[in-house]
Amino acid sequence: MQGLFYFLLLAFTIHTLFLAYHWFAYGNSKQVSLVALATYLSGGAILLLTYSFALSIL
Repeated sequence: MQGLFYFLLLAFTIHTLFLAYHWFAYGNSKQVSLVALATYLSGGAILLLTYSFALSIL
């Protein structure tokens, strides 16, 4: 289970890098891209913290 968590964390990190690159390179507004990235990272942080808490209980 712990290996799966680290794999998901790696996949999330790679996906975030691709999204951030595309949002900032091809987006119309840097401010909108920054808000979108902050929102995405906030949601991801909540999910990953939930997963890590559940993993620590198991």
